[in-house]
This record gives sequence, structure tokens and C-alpha cells, in this order.
Amino acid sequence: MEPKIELDLLHHVEGLTQELDKSMEKSSRSALKRYPLTFALLTLFGVLAVSDGLKGILKDLGIFEGHPVVLVLVGLLILTITGTLYKKLGEKKAH
Repeated sequence: MEPKIELDLLHHVEGLTQELDKSMEKSSRSALKRYPLTFALLTLFGVLAVSDGLKGILKDLGIFEGHPVVLVLVGLLILTITGTLYKKLGEKKAH
């Protein structure tokens, strides 16, 4: 008779644990889902800060000053290389 009592007790504890998990899941939504506008504004600020910082560095170095076409071509080359790497890494991950 003891094994049945133990199994019933374990079954009851498992049920309580599942109920607790369900209730905690509802209250513990991610911060991103709770504050989407805050995260969007922080992301926008981060992107703009990096962009402005890089612009300032390039301006100080004077490498592309007076040659905007070269800057565009270098940017396109970097995007092409990173896109190709992304695709190749994605293919390796799928295998």
C-alpha cells in the first residue's frame, strides 16, 4: 500500500508545481514585452549614438572627406561581406 501513497503524493506535488509554473509565467513576462516603447527608444538612441560617433571619427581621420562615393562603396562592400558571412553561418547551422 505504501508505493501507491508515495505515487499519489508525487502526482499531487507535480500538479502543484505545474500550477505554480503557469501562474508565474503570467506574471513574469519579459521586460521587452512590458515596455516596448522604452526599449525602442533606447535602441534608437544607441544606434544614433554609434552612427554619430563613427561619423565623428571618420571626419577626424579625414580618410573619406571629399570622397563620399568611396565611403558609399566601402559601406556597400562591408554590407556585402557581412551578408555573405551571415548566410554561410546560417547554412552551417542548418546542417
